[in-house]
This record gives sequence, structure tokens and C-alpha cells, in this order.
Amino acid sequence: MFFFLSKTLFYFLMPITWIILLLLIAVFSKKWRAKSLKTGVLLFLLFTNPFLANEMYLLWEIPPTPMKEVKSYEIGIVLTGMSNAGKEPKDRIYASQGIDRLLQAVRLYKEGKIKKILIAGMSEEINITTGEEKLPKRTYKYKDMLKDMCIKEEDILIEPKSKNTYENAQFSANFIQKNNKELNIQFSSNQNQILVITSAFHLRRSLGCFEEVGLKVDGFSTDFLATERKNTLTIFSLIPTEDAMAKWGRIIHEIVGYIVYDATGKL
Repeated sequence: MFFFLSKTLFYFLMPITWIILLLLIAVFSKKWRAKSLKTGVLLFLLFTNPFLANEMYLLWEIPPTPMKEVKSYEIGIVLTGMSNAGKEPKDRIYASQGIDRLLQAVRLYKEGKIKKILIAGMSEEINITTGEEKLPKRTYKYKDMLKDMCIKEEDILIEPKSKNTYENAQFSANFIQKNNKELNIQFSSNQNQILVITSAFHLRRSLGCFEEVGLKVDGFSTDFLATERKNTLTIFSLIPTEDAMAKWGRIIHEIVGYIVYDATGKL
């Protein structure tokens, strides 16, 4: 049920949904027509403004960590959400914007910042009602992609069952505890030995979930949607764009998700 609600709630949080509802009220209700129309237009101007959308991401995203400041970790956990799972044929990974998570993990590995890479999360298409994985499964997986990037097979770890951020943390913790002899994680160490790698807008909730399940972790932001303010304050930043509305939908979904996770004890 939680999986179903977490996925369907997204559609009710989209600004375009609110605007359409207001326009429908304006069409069918004489009493509320003027107010609904004005509110709908104001929301449209707000949520299509690229400068305001960028400002919101600058506030929410966790800033990048310079590579020279990244310590050494036993394991880097990469959260999935990096591909179009519904695309066929299943003989490849259809990368989406989030693939930067994987690319940055590879760089961290190559530079000796992490010793192993753990891919956390189900990578297949999921039934939105049951949360179960749909068939057929991929013949080419993230493990194959990492091997093609010259990552040693023994350094590639897969946790395939988690379906949301909290399960990413929970199942990763179980995996690490079960295989701790091979992973060599010293939980009593003063220095965190696990690095969570995910999109900058998603990292706040992710770190909260990992800490809630008892893992001491640091975070590494990737896949940034915000640009520096000095590059966005131009005449073009006042022109409405559909990209700005899409960004608002994503950040509203993430903030509400953070609040819900906090309220339900997952942070």
C-alpha cells in the first residue's frame, strides 16, 4: 500500500494538476470563475518561471563535494532510478538523467575513493499496484555495464529487491551485515566507511533513511538540476518554460516525500 501511494501521490502533487483543476472550476463554476482563473494564471506564471525553479533547487540540493575532499570508503552505495525500465528489448540499460549516479561512482572507484560499488534497488519495470517485478527480466544489467567499464567483478555488489528509498537503506544494511566479513566494514570506527551516491535533490531523504536503519554514512551528490545563480539571472530566466514546471513537480514530490518519511519514522 505504501508503495502504491508513494507512486500515485506524485500525480496529485504536479503543478499542472492544480492548474487544470482551477481551470475546470473556472469553466464549470460561475461563482468561483474569476478567482479560479486568476489563481490558475498566477500558478502558471510561478511554476513556469525557470529562475524561481532554479532558486528552489539551489536551496534544496546538497552542494557537490570537491573530489580532493572525498575520503576513502570501503563501499559506495548507488541508488537506482537511473534508467527507463519499461523500454524493450531488455538487452541493454536505457539510461535516464540519473545515470550520473553510476558514472560518478565509477570515477570514485577509479580514483581509489571507494573500494566496492553496491547497486541498491530494483532495476526492472514494477507493477505499481503490487510493487512486484514484471517479466521478462533484463539480459543486460547494471553489473554488465560496470564490467564493461572495467570494474572488477568481485567489486560489484547488487541488492536487487528494494523498491523505494527506505528499502534501499534497509536492504542495503541487511546486505552489508550479512556479508560484512568480505566487506570489512568497521561499524565502531569513528570514520564513516560507507558513501551514499545519489542525485543531489534526493540525497537529504536518502541520508536520513540510512541513518535511521543504523548505518553511519556520508553522502555524495550527483545529477544536479540547479545551475549557479550568476548563470541564470538573465532576460531568458523570465520566459516561461515547460522544463521549469517539470522541475517544480519533481522537487515538490521530493519535499513531500521527505515530510511523509519523517512523519512515518523512516528518517
